[in-house]
Amino acid sequence: MTGALHGSEISPAELLGRIQARFRELGLFGSPLTLTHNGEKYLAACDDQAFAVYRLVDQGHVPPGRPGWPVCLVTAEAVVDETSPPHLADDEFASGLSLKEWLDLIETSFTSP
Repeated sequence: MTGALHGSEISPAELLGRIQARFRELGLFGSPLTLTHNGEKYLAACDDQAFAVYRLVDQGHVPPGRPGWPVCLVTAEAVVDETSPPHLADDEFASGLSLKEWLDLIETSFTSP
């Protein structure tokens, strides 16, 4: 999915459109995807409204993903990930992955070589 990010000055709407097109090509559009990175679980999805990655917190007494929080979000209006300023390098709860790295991880995890 790295091709979706070429051209550093594209609008959020265009970037979202490129990500959506790639998810459709891969047959992943609209599907919830569970990922593990550095021992933590994440839920990623791309649909008509957004591409989002949420950190899931496992707790036996609450539904999966509650509590949890977004670590990467692309909408037609904005692009935000945890590596966007301001970012604290020593944040133990941060995934440490940029939007490009999330897209690469999803593609390698959910496609055949």
